[in-house]
Amino acid sequence: MNPDIQGKILKFETFINEVLKEDLAKFQKKLDDKNEDFAEFLQLKTMISTIQNNQFNKDGFKTQVDIGQNFFIEAHIPDASTILLDIGLGHYLEFSLNDALALINLRMKLLEQQITHIRKQVAKTNAHIKLILLGIRELQGIKD
Repeated sequence: MNPDIQGKILKFETFINEVLKEDLAKFQKKLDDKNEDFAEFLQLKTMISTIQNNQFNKDGFKTQVDIGQNFFIEAHIPDASTILLDIGLGHYLEFSLNDALALINLRMKLLEQQITHIRKQVAKTNAHIKLILLGIRELQGIKD
């Protein structure tokens, strides 16, 4: 095989392994993080709906709270009409349950848009990898 062609193939393979696959790993990590955030918001939304449907917000309720490493303590919530939500940078605000649901729905829509965008980037990067691999095959003279 021609040494120029071998050099080009080596450059393409290096680009795939050092750039595109690294980008793909970063996108996958971002996607996992966003999906985890979405799942947490979905769980919070379900919890708030359960509180509202069972009218725990008036009488309060008992629950178990995970304090870490799967150690739980029993807690009594006397007033469940409001909830503290993390609004970012470690700041929490108190919301009524209805306002909290509105904010959660808004954040979930934003996360859905971000997840869709990241999935498109993953697909685009995979397409670039496939295109370069097809180019390498063509340079090597391999037929289908």
